[in-house]
Amino acid sequence: MKGFSISFTLGKASSVHGGNVEHNNRDFIAKNVDSSKTKENIIYKAQDIEAAYHELFDAAVAEYNSKKSRPSRRINNYYEHIRDGRREEVYYETIVQFGSIHDAPCGSERGEAAKKMLDDYMKNFQKRNPNLHVFNAVLHMDEASPHLHIDFIPFYTTGRTNGLSKGVSMKAALVEQGFKSKGVTTNHLVEWEMSERKAMETIINAYGYEREEMNANYKHLSVEEFKIREDEKTIRDALRRNRFVSSDDMSKENVRNLMFKISSADIKIAALEKEKSSPNKSFFYSNPDKQAFIQSKMDAANIPYVETEYGFNAQQCYVKQIREWEKMFTSSSKTFREQLIDEIDKLLMRCTDVDELYKKLEADGYAVKLGRYISVRPPKAERFIRLKTLGEEYNERALQNRIQQSLKFELKLSENLEKAKADNAPTYKTLSTMRFYTVTFKKGLLPCHKKIKHQPFSWINDEELDKLLLLNRKINAGETIESMKKELEEKELELKEKNAAAEEALLKYKRLFRCQEAFLVLYEGKNSSFISIEQAEQFREAYPYITESSYTELYKYTDQAKDDLDAANNTVKEAEQELRSLGGAIAIAAQVQAGTYVQELVSKENIHRNADILPNGVFQL
Repeated sequence: MKGFSISFTLGKASSVHGGNVEHNNRDFIAKNVDSSKTKENIIYKAQDIEAAYHELFDAAVAEYNSKKSRPSRRINNYYEHIRDGRREEVYYETIVQFGSIHDAPCGSERGEAAKKMLDDYMKNFQKRNPNLHVFNAVLHMDEASPHLHIDFIPFYTTGRTNGLSKGVSMKAALVEQGFKSKGVTTNHLVEWEMSERKAMETIINAYGYEREEMNANYKHLSVEEFKIREDEKTIRDALRRNRFVSSDDMSKENVRNLMFKISSADIKIAALEKEKSSPNKSFFYSNPDKQAFIQSKMDAANIPYVETEYGFNAQQCYVKQIREWEKMFTSSSKTFREQLIDEIDKLLMRCTDVDELYKKLEADGYAVKLGRYISVRPPKAERFIRLKTLGEEYNERALQNRIQQSLKFELKLSENLEKAKADNAPTYKTLSTMRFYTVTFKKGLLPCHKKIKHQPFSWINDEELDKLLLLNRKINAGETIESMKKELEEKELELKEKNAAAEEALLKYKRLFRCQEAFLVLYEGKNSSFISIEQAEQFREAYPYITESSYTELYKYTDQAKDDLDAANNTVKEAEQELRSLGGAIAIAAQVQAGTYVQELVSKENIHRNADILPNGVFQL
């Protein structure tokens, strides 16, 4: 009897394809869905995610806020706090499947068996995982093969002396459930996924089948993380084997090659030190698309920069790389499909229904062909493009839903504005600025600036509106320009402390790494570029308790020091981001107070639109 394979894939809410509750619940129909079979789907739970956050965390947030005397330290909306932050994911989604489209398609006998096994798996998922709150779960029978989407919020309830007594954390949730790291290759997440696959295998066996082994998958790791992990495993296994052969059989060249990646850490350390001391440069581009292209490349490479009124600032050590990216950009780099997506995103906010959208596209030179499948041909293009092929958010039904969501946002904004005016609330100026911004945008005077680049543009994915919403929340919490300036000073001091902690973590890592390198020179015969035999002997004298049989323990401490250094650097980056965000809020607050925020945006956009020839590039600050 042919067995069943197992597929268990974990995704993050922030990833491009990490989770899509609307798709799971069939709020819109993708092209791979057979809508005639949608009634066969099983919806186990469909709870609004914000309602789930209120259910889980309101009591803990209220307790936390009661201990904070300053409004700026309180959390007004925990869902938005997590969504807008960078430390944790809003939710995770796992996709579970028994078999594949080749051996267990929907409608077949084996497909029905897979459906029953998925049902058993789902009914016990929450019991196995008490710290993973399932807010949405659907078994799909209207695609090629049965599979299960489970969306959940991971949370902790113990182990926190500071912060919330109950909050969002995948790592803490799994640790609380008993999953812990077991060295560098098996962390809490790997342990949990292995446990879930074991539960799936038990279900397979209960139905009289055997598990069919497939290639191991590491969907939770990035490609780079997977390569690093495999490289480290190869190095450590090889060194472990080499310890049990004679010195005549051990190849120094082989050991040198195996340890090459580890010995390159001193180069990375030197690069970090160079980066820190590198002076700032200012970059300005007359073409906003070019600036957005460069900044997207910098984001992907985790290169820090600070946005300015006319561009951004970055450190001198990145100029060469930025120059390479400048050469890659061409003003015609967008395909016709990308141009059409941008045009739809821009025009959609100015429409009341899809028919109006089609008319506006035609007015802008696009040819529109109506029928069963709506198709559009951009100017200068030879062929029509079906809207449904642009993605799930661009079929006719999804476009209408997006229009309705935009209209709801505008209506709610108008209601809040009227209420603030009647109550003489301090948020009136911010809300009126937001309203003025939406009206100005709908007149075509402003460009689309997405907050989340890979998602369609909307009022809730608008970078400028997001800044105003953040400011509005601060004002609603009792903040003023003066109190925000005081908070800015406090955060600058906090950043200084975190920088000092990161410096200390770097020094500790360097000390341990040099020590590890010294004993590799002594006991593995490594030819080091920065530790001589004489210096290695000095380490042997300084640490007589580290012997040939115990020196490999240094790997564990060096790895931990590296993890601590990464964590400290991430903390610094987060603090810098908070500082930039707060500084931006103060600047915006002054413009809102003066009533010039939207006018300055329009003025800046006019400069970009009217500038045919302007200097591009970098100049010394």
